[in-house]
Amino acid sequence: MTSPLQVETRLPPAASICIPPTIANEAKAVAAQHIHPAWDRLEQRGRHFVLRTTELEDISELADWARAALVEPEKPLTKATRQAYQAVMNRAARWAVIEPLGPCHCQATKWREKRLRHNLIARADGSFISSVNHA
Repeated sequence: MTSPLQVETRLPPAASICIPPTIANEAKAVAAQHIHPAWDRLEQRGRHFVLRTTELEDISELADWARAALVEPEKPLTKATRQAYQAVMNRAARWAVIEPLGPCHCQATKWREKRLRHNLIARADGSFISSVNHA
């Protein structure tokens, strides 16, 4: 039984987002620019880069990077590259609520109460559809 003076403190989850090897060079290029602290937190694990964070802004940065690459690519995307950016969007959306911010950017607005499983699919335009309804 909790007393009325006790305050429940809930820490944000330690989110892990994997960046596929297909877009590793693009991630390295952005990390070299030091434009956001999230890119300094990337760790290489084998062929993959992994961001492990408790900061909502870090999730937002990765999701925004992936969505901008999907909506306004610098060069035409191959199928594998498009799928890799969509995977980053999906992985970010599992941990946080991702809201669009203009035509090609997005922002993580809050942590999810419970992490989503594999039921979201990022579309090429950066929006999401549920895989439950689209088998």
